[in-house]
Amino acid sequence: MALFMAVSIVAYDGFAVLPDLPPGIREMLGTPPSAAAVSGLLVLYTFSALILTLARIIGGFGAYGGVYHVVYLTAFYAFYHLSGALPDNFWAVFVSGMTILTLECYHLWSWCSDRIREERESLDEENGQDNDSG
Repeated sequence: MALFMAVSIVAYDGFAVLPDLPPGIREMLGTPPSAAAVSGLLVLYTFSALILTLARIIGGFGAYGGVYHVVYLTAFYAFYHLSGALPDNFWAVFVSGMTILTLECYHLWSWCSDRIREERESLDEENGQDNDSG
């Protein structure tokens, strides 16, 4: 979450701390995607990420994808920046990212809490057996 916040601060300022792309690289990249296309992909990505995270929560899987989400969200900031539409779409990426990462953090907290509870129950059973035999 902290990494996403740092990227968001840099993106909010229009990536001013980074040097501009040289004209040759810009030409090599070609025409940037339209803001509407990037927005459509952002909506698709957000719903997909939320569904996958909810599936991991329901299934009890301990996998965590927070770093990957930050990479993908940074790419959305970059695409909007290249298309010249970052100021108009910054908050869309930010809110999507915070929603996804908050759910990922909840998933990690919930999964770890379950493992701790299971370990405590296991230790309680072992301690109970030791007291009975002594």
